Amino acid sequence: MRIEVNGIDLIKLLKEISLKTKVKSYIVGGVVRDFLLGVKNLDIDVVVEGDGIKFAYTLLSYLKGDIVVYEAFRTATLSYDGIFIDVISARKEYYERPAALPTIEFSNIYDDMARRDFTINTLAYDVIEGKILDYFNGLEDLKKGLIRVLHPKSFIDDPTRIFRAIRYSVRYSFEIEEKTHNLMKESIENIRLLSADRIRNEIFLILKESKVKEMVEKLISYGIDKVIFDGITLNTQNLDTVDVNLEVELYKFLVLFYYLKEKDINEIEKRLRINKIYLKALKDLVFLREQLNCQNKNIRKTRETIEETKEEVLKAIEVMEGEKAEKIIKGKLTVTGKDIENLGLPPSPLYGELMDKVFEAKMNGIIATKDEEIAFLKKLIKKLQKGE
Repeated sequence: MRIEVNGIDLIKLLKEISLKTKVKSYIVGGVVRDFLLGVKNLDIDVVVEGDGIKFAYTLLSYLKGDIVVYEAFRTATLSYDGIFIDVISARKEYYERPAALPTIEFSNIYDDMARRDFTINTLAYDVIEGKILDYFNGLEDLKKGLIRVLHPKSFIDDPTRIFRAIRYSVRYSFEIEEKTHNLMKESIENIRLLSADRIRNEIFLILKESKVKEMVEKLISYGIDKVIFDGITLNTQNLDTVDVNLEVELYKFLVLFYYLKEKDINEIEKRLRINKIYLKALKDLVFLREQLNCQNKNIRKTRETIEETKEEVLKAIEVMEGEKAEKIIKGKLTVTGKDIENLGLPPSPLYGELMDKVFEAKMNGIIATKDEEIAFLKKLIKKLQKGE
């Protein structure tokens, strides 16, 4: 196994530090799993049988970069040009009640692997011995393509593992092992015990994946949508479309909730605690989608919404509605109040009325280019000057 960070052999460096400090270190979890599957992974977890923060600072002295420290868990994250290394103090975890955050006790590599979610994530590479430690038959499940929990209370202790089981099974085209599948079904209601922040985090992790459509369909098949969004329909069409010029999570979020009703917007805000940017984008999406099917359009609000809204909103409407959306989206004006002023009309409330008329003409296909918008404005201003 070989991992390079800034041209430095990380395993060789960890071994050197471990031998000098007499603190054992292991590369663990997802990066070992993905290495064996031939999948690139830039999030590296290092577990040490000792003080993770102290070890992280020693590692930082060799690699440079940035560091963020988490005192409560004695862990730290090092980052270098998109590569992240979490240095973790080996620990046990205890859950006082279902869905609670765990109480920890520092321990050894075996106990640290025993607290993991699935067997395929319990593989640890011993940098001193140069071998993989496999306490829970993770290698066998990796070969068979199985997602398997370590114990029957796994989803009760941490219901977010339900989301992870879905993500991993779809991402790697693995099967959820039968007992694990049954335990998931029995634990779905425990998702209600999770905070809005934790649920939102899991939804957004799904939205970052390349197979979002399949993951959401699987989420629906388990009835998770009814537990989180009772009465609110999730859309699965076009979830895998990607535009590199957009903020992907926001775009996919809008597509996911494309058929949301105006009365349910506040419910989404409450259940996911989305930020103001996402909330406004969602409101803009619902308004513009409804305007598409409205006979008496609110020209002023539609024009202003299109001018001010995020590109992700317009792209979501375009992808979902096709040609039907062109009228509104292509109505976005290129002229501004400055253009009106340059045509000789002093600033006044008339500007808004003029812009509305230009927008309506563009939306109806009468004009298309900026030159045509200017020419149309000239005609309107001449009529005003004549008192028409």
